[in-house]
Amino acid sequence: MEQKRSAREAAATERASRSGEGEAKPSMHVQIQDHIGRQLRAVYDDVLNQPVPDRLLELLEELDRGKKDGEGS
Repeated sequence: MEQKRSAREAAATERASRSGEGEAKPSMHVQIQDHIGRQLRAVYDDVLNQPVPDRLLELLEELDRGKKDGEGS
């Protein structure tokens, strides 16, 4: 985690030093990016832990059966 943060900080510093080239682009502070990342992971972790609906499982099984039937031809 520390390596990712220091790499982002280095990239942010490099972007800031190059801001004289062309148009300056606004950049988010590294701490803000980290906060947004943690919030997004919290939301999507909850979604990933929800059960898959039965109907979707049925459709996936039908697709698998169709592939197996098509392989024999």
